[in-house]
Amino acid sequence: MKKIVYLTLLSVFIASCNSNLDNKKVENFVVEHFKNQTIESEAISTFDVNISDSVILFNLSNGWVGRPNWVNDKSKIKTDWFYEDSVATEVSDVEIFGEIASVYGNVSFFTNGISTSNAGFHSLVGNEKGKLVFKRHSWMNWNMNKAANSFVWPSSDVEGSLSMYNKMRYAMANLRNNDALAYSDSLVKLDPNLAVAHIGKLHYLFINGKADELVALLDEIKPKLEDATIAERYYIETMTPSSSRNEILKKFENALIYAANDPLLRGWYSYYLLDLDKRIENINIGLKRFPESSLLNNMMGYLMKEKGDYKAAKQYLNVYITIHPEEPNAYDSMGDILLASGDRIQAKEMFLKAYELSRNLKTGPEDFFERSKNKAEAIN
Repeated sequence: MKKIVYLTLLSVFIASCNSNLDNKKVENFVVEHFKNQTIESEAISTFDVNISDSVILFNLSNGWVGRPNWVNDKSKIKTDWFYEDSVATEVSDVEIFGEIASVYGNVSFFTNGISTSNAGFHSLVGNEKGKLVFKRHSWMNWNMNKAANSFVWPSSDVEGSLSMYNKMRYAMANLRNNDALAYSDSLVKLDPNLAVAHIGKLHYLFINGKADELVALLDEIKPKLEDATIAERYYIETMTPSSSRNEILKKFENALIYAANDPLLRGWYSYYLLDLDKRIENINIGLKRFPESSLLNNMMGYLMKEKGDYKAAKQYLNVYITIHPEEPNAYDSMGDILLASGDRIQAKEMFLKAYELSRNLKTGPEDFFERSKNKAEAIN
């Protein structure tokens, strides 16, 4: 009996030593997997065949661990996840333990030459049905900043409020002002005590020059500020009327102390700065934290235009269009850049595209983009 046990253990040991994995095959598999994510026609099939049905994923940036629903239902994998056009993968270490390979590395994705995602990863790779697959994958997004005060978060525990708040602010960032107003009204109904629920309406009134209504609304929400965070209070303060540019800048500087990475604060602060180099430096700070931001890429495009670097301006606007293809403002801005660089034909196409998209928004046609139509008609 002992002899049988010893022989069995010996067989298991020999099998573990004779792994059919090798470092180079594993490294090539990992590099090719990330590379194929930049090829739209191959990205979904790559996910389908390269990831084990029993995979567990771990996001070290926020502690999430689990198996997404797309792992067992590949129809949930969307092509618009794969907008980057190039990737740089660095495999730092591969070590094989029997039938499993441990892989450490870093990966950077690029859109129009600009890095839009950077992450470190650790994967466990093994054989399944005759081919290599990811069995476990952990990653850390280098763009993540864990500072609690880096963003103006809504101080609400009401279910659905955070999602509604983010949609409202995304609409604001892209000058979909009617949408921002609609989301704001819905958020106020969802959580009547949340002061920043009104920020979308404040934005709408400001953009449309309704100063009296803006002041009236600010007075109305004053009681709600008692329960707001410092970041929320300073954020709302930036919407109050000011007597000078310096006063406006001071308000944004105060808000940025408590929400240093907030893209809307960063974008508007840059808008009011006068010195071009300071404006560029300020937007670069924001892009380090949010390289995919529609607002910040848009702002940088205009700053590069002001600097006379039309190639760089188009590059940033291409990032905006690639990642946010349904936003009218992306095309309106690209039209401005193309027109300034002398490309009148393509500029007109961009303006008309912006106007067309702005006619089909959920809340109805967006008045702000009537200007896109006017700019197109002005081009002979």
